[in-house]
Amino acid sequence: MTLFKRIERRAFVGGSRSDWATDVEKPAQPTSAGRDINPDKARQLVAVWACQSLIADGIASLPIDVIRKEKRRGRRIPVDPPKWLESPNPFDTPYTFWHKVVTSLLGEDGNAYIRTVRDGEKIISVWALDPAMCDVDEESGTPIVHVNGEARGPEDVMHIPAFTVPSQRAGLSVIDYAREAIGLGLAAEEFGARFFSQGTTMAGVIEHPGNPKSGEVAVLARMLRKSHAGLKKSHAVGVLTGGATWKSISITPEQAQFLETRRFQNIQIAQLYRVPPHMIDPSVQSSWGTGVEEQNAFFAEYTLVPWLTRLEQAFSRLLPNGQSMKFNVNAKLRAKIVERFQAYVQAVNNGIMSLDEVRALEDMEPIPGGKGKAHVRPLNVAEIGKEPPKQEPAEPADGDDVPEGDPPAEDKGTDDNDA
Repeated sequence: MTLFKRIERRAFVGGSRSDWATDVEKPAQPTSAGRDINPDKARQLVAVWACQSLIADGIASLPIDVIRKEKRRGRRIPVDPPKWLESPNPFDTPYTFWHKVVTSLLGEDGNAYIRTVRDGEKIISVWALDPAMCDVDEESGTPIVHVNGEARGPEDVMHIPAFTVPSQRAGLSVIDYAREAIGLGLAAEEFGARFFSQGTTMAGVIEHPGNPKSGEVAVLARMLRKSHAGLKKSHAVGVLTGGATWKSISITPEQAQFLETRRFQNIQIAQLYRVPPHMIDPSVQSSWGTGVEEQNAFFAEYTLVPWLTRLEQAFSRLLPNGQSMKFNVNAKLRAKIVERFQAYVQAVNNGIMSLDEVRALEDMEPIPGGKGKAHVRPLNVAEIGKEPPKQEPAEPADGDDVPEGDPPAEDKGTDDNDA
């Protein structure tokens, strides 16, 4: 364990641990496939690592907005985020902090624990605790988390469960409940590695019609290995004497099937994390949408949004009343530049967005003088059931020449005196 890790753990738990420099051992659960599984060993399976990294990296890379909602008008006004959202603690950037939080939910025991350091009522920093050091109190009347045996209230440690059931407060771990599927995947991976490394399957055998002595068998095997073993001699012409013949041995169907077994395990792991299988296995064809944007929308809606909602509701508790945080999922769904600008034109022309709002989405400065804040709409748009207002013709200003043609309406007609 590094010195920073020791200082970090000691600071989190208040120095109450007698031997705080000792690593917390994560117990491993046995499986029928013969592999013991814990969170660290589960990540040795490529599919598990890929699913966890896809979700954790996808969430950690999203920008965060803090919004204040007005009760009277119902408007949602963006406000400046607190410092702990921009710099969680001296050791973590926002990306690494959210990555740790999400990984705790996905790959540890199904729970995330956030230590808040305060100066009075003001939050100075937030830390993602190791779930192995924490335990949820299932019997207390208030939310209590035991960190290395010391009880901590919600003002010190915030608990975020993953998969929840009515009978308990702590979340359920996908690693524990899916350990058989993960163990089978690791066993298939080990079988493939041993299949190629140890050479347990022979390519063929030499059949001799007689009863050769042991020395003669050794000489024959040595000569064959010397003449044909290795990549450069793999296609050399072989000659057998004394009536000896070569008999090839094919791979059994059970041995050849392990690749299909591994592919099936990858799909099962993807189902556990609700990740589209084609994102972790290129051999799987995607059946959702035809473009990258539609596939990203599927991943964001069905994979990321449930986890984002958990985090948004939990961390909004740390903000002042009336404020809430929200991950900007639109940053993950950026379309092609032509499609984006076509959507911007429609949004601006229909008064949905202002020019400055569009420029902000493209990381551009606002139009000087506040000229880009106004919302516009077409002149021929009116409320349903009502006629659009008619525009009166502009009257000529004093001194302007009246255009030639018919006289004004009041001058038209026959004069009574002329009659």
